[in-house]
Amino acid sequence: MKDQNFSEKPPRLKDLVNQHVMGDVWIRDTPFGPVTDSLKIAEKFEIDHKYILRSIDKCIEELSTEPKFELCKNLIENRHLAGPKGRERSYRKIDITEFGLALLLLYINSPKARKISAEILYRFFILKTYLDGLNVRQIGAIKGYYRQKMRHEKK
Repeated sequence: MKDQNFSEKPPRLKDLVNQHVMGDVWIRDTPFGPVTDSLKIAEKFEIDHKYILRSIDKCIEELSTEPKFELCKNLIENRHLAGPKGRERSYRKIDITEFGLALLLLYINSPKARKISAEILYRFFILKTYLDGLNVRQIGAIKGYYRQKMRHEKK
């Protein structure tokens, strides 16, 4: 896939992850934005779910003292049923927003997680380089264009 022209459409983390590394991982849209879950991440990274949960717990342990990360909105406790039919049990899973996934990638030690992290950093550096070449009026025009586009998409 060729590099996207950021003047036409700035990248979203969701798009970077889907297009460049993992395929479609987003389960549904919520008021917090697109959400995946720990089961889907474990499947895509080919890691046991218990290790993803361990990484999430470590992330929460280390970052929960920083209110700006709003972990309760980005790593959301949930449950799922699994097991033989008629004897299903409730197990822990975590719903994960785009920002939650970006934080979680810091804690998952796998080649795929590192590749996604590198791709995200690369794309943001490209975007920053592009924006550095614009003046304040041009940046304002781009912001206005996307605000208007978002309003039309909600209707």
